[in-house]
Amino acid sequence: MPAIPPDAIVVSRNSLASDDAYAPIQSNISFINAQLDQWLRPHEIAADAMCSYYVDFYVAQVENGGFAQFVYNCNADPLVLDQVGRGLLAMRATRHAALYAASRALLEQMDEDTLQAFMDGDYFGDNPARDALDRHSDAFFALAEAEDLIALNSAWLRAYPQLVVLSIEEMQAEVQRRGAALPDRLERIAAALQNEPRYMKLIRRLCADSGHTLDRVTAGDPSHQHNGSQVLAWHFLTDRGHFYLLDLDGIARMHDADSHALVAQIEAPAEH
Repeated sequence: MPAIPPDAIVVSRNSLASDDAYAPIQSNISFINAQLDQWLRPHEIAADAMCSYYVDFYVAQVENGGFAQFVYNCNADPLVLDQVGRGLLAMRATRHAALYAASRALLEQMDEDTLQAFMDGDYFGDNPARDALDRHSDAFFALAEAEDLIALNSAWLRAYPQLVVLSIEEMQAEVQRRGAALPDRLERIAAALQNEPRYMKLIRRLCADSGHTLDRVTAGDPSHQHNGSQVLAWHFLTDRGHFYLLDLDGIARMHDADSHALVAQIEAPAEH
């Protein structure tokens, strides 16, 4: 297989042959996630591929819980914020790009203490910072038909000048090649495991206890309903399907995402 330019976007042949507009977007996401799983860092992956990736993340987050949820779940990361803006412009989603710029301006108007309190505090209940960030959420939904971001993202990927189309097997081989080429691979693995957030460590323990093989964590959902309350749920995929983590009252629980049945639970005392 010839060398693939580092700035190319890579998708599968199957995704381009599909009638599903989301298929190329998902293929790009899968290729990126596979690289991240091999300890590459976002800035080492093609920037335009990351734009498509983060625009899709932005859409999913805003549709689920508004712009505030997007900010919360990306930790207000400037790299993510920049690439969403770039991606919307590249896809010619001009009205969405203008709305996004207006929402980001609300974020940038916050002083550091207010933003940090928002990121560290309780997302639900009385939360003026959250409500301020969500000021344009209704306008986002009003644009859905005029500028369908899935259709625009998909069309942009399909027409991308440096699009590389591979079989699934070739994509897997390329991911392995890129991971193996990292000169500090072992150091990255050790550091990542040491510094993993609490939810990742709990998910790994629950998967090990229940005999599941973790594929990846997909999203945090701060609007999940549990026993009549809104709580934060972390969604993840294993070799057996889609599940989510609830970390509540000193117990970490793994639930089936479809049936909500309890799969496993472990003690998880609060960290101090």
